[in-house]
Amino acid sequence: MPQIGDFLARRFPQQSVWASHFDELLSAYESSGLADRHLVAEVTSGDDGKLCARVWEAMLYRHLSTLGFEFRKTDVMKSGNPGPDFCIVHKGQIIWIEAVTPAPEGILQDWLAPPILGELKMASKPYEQMLLRWTSVLKDKRDKLKSYVEKNIVDPKDCTVIAINSCRLSDFAKDDLGNSRFPFAVEAVFTVGPLAYPITQDGQPGGEPRNIPRHTIQKPNSKDIPKDIPTGNFLDPCYANVSAIVGCYQKDIINGALSLTVVHNPLARVPLPRGILGANKEYVADVKGDHYILRPLSQTSA
Repeated sequence: MPQIGDFLARRFPQQSVWASHFDELLSAYESSGLADRHLVAEVTSGDDGKLCARVWEAMLYRHLSTLGFEFRKTDVMKSGNPGPDFCIVHKGQIIWIEAVTPAPEGILQDWLAPPILGELKMASKPYEQMLLRWTSVLKDKRDKLKSYVEKNIVDPKDCTVIAINSCRLSDFAKDDLGNSRFPFAVEAVFTVGPLAYPITQDGQPGGEPRNIPRHTIQKPNSKDIPKDIPTGNFLDPCYANVSAIVGCYQKDIINGALSLTVVHNPLARVPLPRGILGANKEYVADVKGDHYILRPLSQTSA
């Protein structure tokens, strides 16, 4: 794709490896016939947000192709409305995937700015501001998936997955962990809060650290009146139309590997089959009496 290749060479003049890598990813995605007609225009628009979103789609396409999934083309429907970004099939079960890269709204530029050569810089990771971006796009995409059902694009019997790549929320992320030390994908859907040490009355550590519940995080607004944003979204029946979420933090897959976190929704009307998306980390919530036990898939009976 000369148009995309030329643009990327200009966009990354000092980073020819990145330019070549993105060109390869996007060219394969475009050639697949799965990308919509706006792909080239958005990649070459000069809007880095649109470029990141399309690269994320191309990364997912390569990952899913490597896993051997059958794709179903979901181009523009008769109604004129596009469906989710991908439709794959696993043992006869249709799985729709809606991809998104949250914009870094509400995150200080000091955190987002790349380091300057020779400059020593320290910054606190804006965990809650980043988590707010996860919960925001999660709600938006949940509503979008609901609208696809209403428009008869997605069947109520199909699985639906929201794939969130948070690469725009940091200049360089080395992992996908929030301040709970669980992935942000877990923090956005279950009430898992930061680690805390129990303290005895005389001020001494009273045991091992454990996660404290966090049911909401506060979102500031223009009137300086914070709004409580829920984090237990997979405990809310309103999210039953979402089978699972996929989390990622990578800007590229130059090393050939895509590190994914999958979190299953215990209330999903149509559960996602476990262990099929090639994730590095996968979490399920099993019923235990009157509560759930959240644990990695490797510690459950899949």
